[in-house]
Amino acid sequence: MIFCTIKLYCYREKKLPPYGCYQGVFIMYHNKKIGVFISHIMGFYQKNVCQGIIDKALEYGYTAEIFASMDGENLGDYSLGEESILTLPNFDDLSGVIFASETYPNEQLKDQIYSLLKEKCHCPIIQIAVYKQQFPSVSLENNHPFFDITEHLITEHHYKNICYFGCADERFFSDAREHFYRDALKKHGIAPHAHSIYTGTYTAQSAAEALRFFEENETKPDAVVCYNDKLALLLMTAAISAGYHIPEDLAITGCDHSEEGQNLTPSLTTVSFPVYELGEASVEKLMKLIHGENVPAITEVHAGMVLGSSCGCNNAKKTPVIYYEQKLNNQIASLESSILSSMKMSAEFQNIADIDEAMDLLENYVHSIPNCSEFYLCLYANWDSVSQHILELTENEMDFEPSQDEIILKLSLRDGKRLPECSFTKRSLLPEHICKQSDSAYLYFPLFFKSKTFGYIALAYENNRIDYHFQLVHWFMNINQLLKRLSDAKRTSLLVSHLEDIYTKDALTGLYNKHGYLHHEALLLQEAAENKSIVTCFLFDLNRLKYINDHYGYNEGDFAIQVIGHALSSVSRSTDICARFSGDEFYLLAMDYTKKDADELLTRVYKYLDNYNKLSHKQYTISASGGYAQSAPGASLSKEDVKALFSMADEHMYQQKQIFHQDLDR
Repeated sequence: MIFCTIKLYCYREKKLPPYGCYQGVFIMYHNKKIGVFISHIMGFYQKNVCQGIIDKALEYGYTAEIFASMDGENLGDYSLGEESILTLPNFDDLSGVIFASETYPNEQLKDQIYSLLKEKCHCPIIQIAVYKQQFPSVSLENNHPFFDITEHLITEHHYKNICYFGCADERFFSDAREHFYRDALKKHGIAPHAHSIYTGTYTAQSAAEALRFFEENETKPDAVVCYNDKLALLLMTAAISAGYHIPEDLAITGCDHSEEGQNLTPSLTTVSFPVYELGEASVEKLMKLIHGENVPAITEVHAGMVLGSSCGCNNAKKTPVIYYEQKLNNQIASLESSILSSMKMSAEFQNIADIDEAMDLLENYVHSIPNCSEFYLCLYANWDSVSQHILELTENEMDFEPSQDEIILKLSLRDGKRLPECSFTKRSLLPEHICKQSDSAYLYFPLFFKSKTFGYIALAYENNRIDYHFQLVHWFMNINQLLKRLSDAKRTSLLVSHLEDIYTKDALTGLYNKHGYLHHEALLLQEAAENKSIVTCFLFDLNRLKYINDHYGYNEGDFAIQVIGHALSSVSRSTDICARFSGDEFYLLAMDYTKKDADELLTRVYKYLDNYNKLSHKQYTISASGGYAQSAPGASLSKEDVKALFSMADEHMYQQKQIFHQDLDR
């Protein structure tokens, strides 16, 4: 028996909770949910396993939450973010977990899920297939039928020279099936010869080479047992091209019960995997654990033979070739439509610079997902955050890590209707008002680009019938690309803004420098002309800067300049242009100041500095002299006119500086 620790949960609502007993410990669960970890959900095997899980779970009053990875093809660097699937479940909310470990070609991700379940999952766990046998498992015994098929060829059709066509790309499984083929021959006293067994690849050339290899024996082959349907169909094509009639000249069998094999004439004798029943058996075993019953460590669901006419049996229904051609043409047309749709989505996303606009566009595509009853796109708060390095570089104080505790339901569609956007905390993967109104089984997919995570998508289908298409893989990749581009745009915007600040801002005071002033001067003059506003030019000069530098050092001189800059930014209006024009000289350009307003601004600057000196512990005082000049009402000013005004302001400022020095001499 496999043991695991069970945590006692307290139900938080008034409604009585589901409960059970596992390994003698009483359990109380929050919700009747089963978590499922599975990869490559679009595959025939995966969809049918999940459907079996969903249907059987519903019989017991449970719903399934399926956490699906897309790395069935192992997409290299793109797959790095798939680890974010591990952060989605709230394990305290699950009554049990089913881990379809055999669907993960990415060993690293498989190991991470395995470790996570051991660490955080305090409910019963069932594993589909045997992987690091720590959890009770349900596995598909799919090799023994090769014994049955081989024996069928011997006993029912009296074939003697039976060969085996194995697969080099899947050597471990191929060798296991070869073992049962050998056992059947041995049982009937048949010894395989030197040209009985060939291991090839999924190519037409390899199939042709296999046929020539089998023919090199003194006796031509009667039958060939193939590792799977794919190799069997390749071999069948090669044999027909070589002049063989199937099964009259050569019997061929496969494994997988593929649609292609059944729609051919002759139909393929093969092995059928009861994958739907495998999902059902997983739930049955999980329910026993939840209720404290003892279960065996391993439960096997057995595959079985499906007799077609390719072995010589005549009891199989023959499907006209035209039907298969129609099916194939429909599949090709569907694939072409899927590719075109994905290309169109990708192209349209390229022109989008706003997340809300993107959601409006995506809504149109979601409506075309066959049988999709619910669609939710959830983003982490600050999903478009930039790296800490960029924030430090640009001296920005925003958060650089997306919060996975606060979720934004950005796009929500149910039964064709769009629901309002909302925020929620991630105790559950969907807002409470949605969960309460639904008994759907949800498929969850992470949104990511490489190691950067954005959130996740939740899907549900009508009547809980999984209809996940290959097209959605492309769509989700397009969405990931879009989110990455929008996130990068924010990063670029910060960097551009920072570069603009470097070019237009004075590093010491944070006010505009000469470049920044001249740019904004033109804008202010244009606005003043349009509104016929009075323009006021202020000029300020720090008093005794040389004295401070000589007696207290240049750092103190810089500090005094900073104080003046802060004084100007503190007393001026938001529409005013404040600039450190050079050294200790400051410009302030403003609109709509009366003479009284201008005098009051000078007074506020002087008062600010007086207050600072009273509170400061510096051995020197900081003061400034200022002056201003104003344009005539309604005058349209050129840059030369502004220069003339600043010259007048300079004269006014010089008068104030003379008064300062006279007072100082006294």
